[in-house]
Amino acid sequence: MTSPTGTVQLGESDPPRMSVIQVPAALVRGGTSKCWIFRQSDLPADTADIERLLIRTFGSPDLRQIDGVGGASSTTSKAIIVDDLGSADGVVNYRFAQVAIDNPSVEWDSNCGNCATGLGLYALHARLATPADGVSRVTIVNTVTGLSLVCEVPTPGGEVPTYGARQIPGQYYPGVPVDIIFESSSWTSFETELPTGHVVDEVTVQGRTFHATLIDAGAPAALFDPQDFGFTGRESAEELEQLVALAPELRAAAAKVMGIPSHLTSIPKVGIVGPPPAGETGVSARMISMGALHPAIGLTSAVAIAAASGRAGSVVANAAFAQPDHNGGDTLAIHLLNGATRTALDAAVPTKVAFQRSARVISEGTVLVPGD
Repeated sequence: MTSPTGTVQLGESDPPRMSVIQVPAALVRGGTSKCWIFRQSDLPADTADIERLLIRTFGSPDLRQIDGVGGASSTTSKAIIVDDLGSADGVVNYRFAQVAIDNPSVEWDSNCGNCATGLGLYALHARLATPADGVSRVTIVNTVTGLSLVCEVPTPGGEVPTYGARQIPGQYYPGVPVDIIFESSSWTSFETELPTGHVVDEVTVQGRTFHATLIDAGAPAALFDPQDFGFTGRESAEELEQLVALAPELRAAAAKVMGIPSHLTSIPKVGIVGPPPAGETGVSARMISMGALHPAIGLTSAVAIAAASGRAGSVVANAAFAQPDHNGGDTLAIHLLNGATRTALDAAVPTKVAFQRSARVISEGTVLVPGD
């Protein structure tokens, strides 16, 4: 209906008729990320159809993701498709999806340790794995990248806690304790931890040469020497705007050196690693994710830094004065924008890296996805 002024009155126009798809989903926080978890049995069989559904569900390519469940940041535009029918008890198979914000696309060929943390708790909560009396161990396997992780969750009396008291840097509220363990036997995506065979490589962008440790551990990562940019690795977000702007070209150039296929546009992860703050041990790191400075660090990037710390002559080892901070032989401190993350290492050249994280199942329900 049209008013005398010629405008359409709210609520009086005939809305277009279209189908609405009802999709069961759970919203889970894992570490410093939020992730929507969907069951494969509730989704189409074809991956292309799943991608279209995820893009509309999250509200991309609107940068605000207003008409969807996305949070308009790389840490809140993530999904997990869990194989609720094909997983054995204690082993949960899944695919991780990074839903782009500024374009209608989905990236499957990466890992997210924070979302994996959330999946470890969710698997017990949803009884995809049977809780043990004491501590439950859940093995979760990314069927795309091959990464296998172990999540350890306290389940006293076989009960899965809904809330907990563990708080980590980068999150305001605590959650259920989840220890997550990466092992070198599965943490490479392309078979070789050092794709070029060198601990330091040269990457050329805009006629300038930058030095980086190019490593495939947790996820492929290009860890640059901050001195080449005139930085220390301890800068604030405002001071690193120039680096963020250059990051897409750094990523593409590093990917070419590493031999990563050009269609995989979210890897390697890019960052700088420098000496720790005055009076501290370990290293400082600033990582970039999906075109923005990460407020903390993705666990897979932390694995890459930890693995590189044991490689003499690498950017990470040099930043730590050629000796990784083991704090008694078993931890490495990574100083970030919002505090420090500590990784537990099993050796000076680690083959196992563990993190203390937390998670919480925030919501369970149904997402209504327009059929357009």
